[in-house]
Amino acid sequence: MKVGTLPLGRGKSYLASVALSYGLFALLFGGLLALDWQRIDARMDLIVRGRGAALFSLIERVRDWNASHAGVYVPVTEQTQPNPYLEHPDRDLATTSGLRLTLVNPAYMTRQISELSERSEGIRLHITSLKPIRPANKAEPWEAEALRAFERGSREVLSLAEEGGVAVYRYMAPLLVKQACLHCHEAQGYRLGDIRGGISVTLPAEALLAVRDEQRQRSLVVFGAAFLLSAGLVHLLLLSDRRRLQAIERLTREQDDIIAARTRELAQSNARLAREVEDRREAQESLQRSEMRHRAVFERAAEGMFVTDHEACILQVNPAFTAITGYAPEEVVGRNPRLLASGRHDDAFYRAMWDSLLRSGHWEGEIWNRRKDGGVYPEWLSIKRLDDEGGNYVAIFSDITRRKEAEAAVLHLAHHDTLTGLANRALFKARAHEALALARRHGNRFALLMVDLDLFKEVNDRLGHLAGDALLIETARRLLTCVRETDTVARLGGDEFALIVQEVRTLDEAEQVAERVCHLLGRPFLLAEGEAGVTASVGIAIYPDHAAELETLQRYADAALYQAKRSGRNRHCAYQSRDDRAAD
Repeated sequence: MKVGTLPLGRGKSYLASVALSYGLFALLFGGLLALDWQRIDARMDLIVRGRGAALFSLIERVRDWNASHAGVYVPVTEQTQPNPYLEHPDRDLATTSGLRLTLVNPAYMTRQISELSERSEGIRLHITSLKPIRPANKAEPWEAEALRAFERGSREVLSLAEEGGVAVYRYMAPLLVKQACLHCHEAQGYRLGDIRGGISVTLPAEALLAVRDEQRQRSLVVFGAAFLLSAGLVHLLLLSDRRRLQAIERLTREQDDIIAARTRELAQSNARLAREVEDRREAQESLQRSEMRHRAVFERAAEGMFVTDHEACILQVNPAFTAITGYAPEEVVGRNPRLLASGRHDDAFYRAMWDSLLRSGHWEGEIWNRRKDGGVYPEWLSIKRLDDEGGNYVAIFSDITRRKEAEAAVLHLAHHDTLTGLANRALFKARAHEALALARRHGNRFALLMVDLDLFKEVNDRLGHLAGDALLIETARRLLTCVRETDTVARLGGDEFALIVQEVRTLDEAEQVAERVCHLLGRPFLLAEGEAGVTASVGIAIYPDHAAELETLQRYADAALYQAKRSGRNRHCAYQSRDDRAAD
């Protein structure tokens, strides 16, 4: 109904209601946008903090090595002149051959590493102190404030700054006086454990800020679209339905275009593969003819080779055959190659092999055979019928165990988290689509649980990132004990995890899993760096009770996770619609 057709009082009330709804939605999504930007900024800081801490740790280890040897001697060059600020009776030496050497202490070595790092990667390292020996090591205002913060108990300082019109991240951590440091610094009044200075790390921020801005822009688009959609539903419900249908049609067209593009790519890939297979077949045929003509090549070939007569009795084998299978020539000559059979292939497999040999005179493929010691291994086997009067066959094979292992390792790395060994985000999405397809086919339910560790950042700040990594590994182990082998546990990134629980009958079953997760993750973590304590917040969404589409189901599980955090953490929440929450 148009506003112009309403009575004046009802028209004003309608406009006021519309304005109020727009205002409320603006406040809601504006607040969510601000929180998401804070999360993006925190993630960027975490990345930079990790890079800075890693560089600082590396430099500190190098300095400790230098200090533990009371400095190292290096040849005097134009770039490495004697350190005028180093007071040492044996600072400069000469070898018996006349080579001039000078003593390089940790500070001098750090300075040279910084110059090399700045030239090669644009990363600037600066060793500084409130009481520097070398004037050039005097602390800048930012570094001086960081050093004073260290004296007040801070363990590291990170900030975003601008230098020469270019944005940079600045990270700094303190250098503590160790036993080896007292050789040079005891005269300055330092004692064991004192803060004698620090190393600041200046990192180019342009790339990270570009990522941050891109994520902010994406967040702005998402929340802006959500705001417009929500407010528009109140204002123009019928128009929103029409737009939704148009969006579905557009998505369908895009999916059709993507499927068509992928089909073309697959066809091109198949054509390339066919060409590669054909090239390999022609190369192997040429190799077989060459090996028959040249006995020396037959004897020195790295691939195993054997020749049979038309009745498949072995006539000859090469040394590589013995090396791969373990059978000496006298043990196999006159026997059928079936003595190598592993038992993994059925009769239909061998019938197809012989049909191809009889029909085309050639067969090639992967086959599993057994060595003399009983070990089963994969090999790539090529059999060719020779153009001779006896109708003999020559077979060439190679052990592809390492290739299979490498393929399996690459596949595992592509689908699993390198730290915890859990499924990564890509494998999680694939498993989620499989669970959705199975549930739709059999009319089952499955649960999606989103898990986030509470207070994990405090553990990292207190015990260090190595302790944080150890805690994440132990978290993965505990999560695996909460589910069955048919279920999936994945690490989505940072301290975010997800569980796919198959074939749940009721919400109570999913909540029981969530309770086990909260209970196990709430127990203390006994790490090498010390005891740590975290809790877990869990969000639950059930297919199809809460949503019938995977993206919506995951969004609802995330919403339930945020509700658990807002409710005090260390708990689980199932997704509730706005009507359910209003009823509660």
